[in-house]
Amino acid sequence: MPKKEEPQETELQPHQRDGVKEGQILVWIWNLLEEAANKEYDQFLRDGTVLCRLMNAIKPNCIPGEITAGDNIKHKKKNIEKFLKACSDYGVSKDTLFEPDDLLFMRHLPKVTRCLFALGKVAEEDPNFDGHKLGDEPFEAVKKTGRRRSGMPFGDDINVAHVDVKNILHRLPSVDQNQ
Repeated sequence: MPKKEEPQETELQPHQRDGVKEGQILVWIWNLLEEAANKEYDQFLRDGTVLCRLMNAIKPNCIPGEITAGDNIKHKKKNIEKFLKACSDYGVSKDTLFEPDDLLFMRHLPKVTRCLFALGKVAEEDPNFDGHKLGDEPFEAVKKTGRRRSGMPFGDDINVAHVDVKNILHRLPSVDQNQ
């Protein structure tokens, strides 16, 4: 009798969001576009315009024409599709891409995060890319021991970003430096 295949541990589930990884991506976007997220991660990326601008920052003019936000789903989906095609053309593996509906309808955000980390790796290896690097994908938040990376037990879901905010604050024109 053939052995039943076990599901791979690396298969992502829609509920397996990781705030640390999402935060790392938002910092990377900030460094490349100097655009801070004024919404939650999923809402910030949802219409595809930030993703298209990110792709153009990595490889200029890979998504030609003006990138505009649209209020209707059809327009948002088109932006996401442009981004995914540009990622594929740039060398991001097809098995790390996501479906437009994974982001548009927030069906599977971990796949979006995985795709952005794969894009970061491809960009890092591109000799023509001289922008900020995304860096390594952090280890899984919870190890098999049931403890988080930092040793905190389950339930202590404190996301701490290790970012020098002084560098970010001085680039924001509306922030008083004395605060």
